[in-house]
Amino acid sequence: MRRYFVVFISLYTIFLLYMMFFASGREASEVSYLQMQPFITIQHFFTDDVDSEAFLVNIVGNVFVFSPFGWLGLCIRKFNSLVPITAFFLVIITVIESIQYISGRGVADIDDVFLNTLGMCIGFILFKYATWKNIANIKFHFELIEDRKTLETA
Repeated sequence: MRRYFVVFISLYTIFLLYMMFFASGREASEVSYLQMQPFITIQHFFTDDVDSEAFLVNIVGNVFVFSPFGWLGLCIRKFNSLVPITAFFLVIITVIESIQYISGRGVADIDDVFLNTLGMCIGFILFKYATWKNIANIKFHFELIEDRKTLETA
């Protein structure tokens, strides 16, 4: 299971980076946009007259597209806890948003950081639930990792 997830998350990350920097006709611009006031963009999508497609892409998309990253605990043991994975994710997503600003490819928006992190946290909760309920035999996977580590240290 771990190998499949590593391949999936690697390809998924490449796809998302492409979408964030090159898709939808994004070209480098000399004008960069940085939105650092929290919840302005989110409020705009909930209070202004915004069509449902824009809402889905910007709010729902920014949340659920990043939920698979909550499953990084399958690959990296220290990400089986909410604080380390959230801290790591916050740093990475902030770097990506900063690169969007510097390159002029997209908008660097603090609300995207919040929404993306919320998505990762939802994914993490689903990962913990799947582990607790042993969906897809996840507990067995972690027991195998423990057994290998015990053999290596013996």
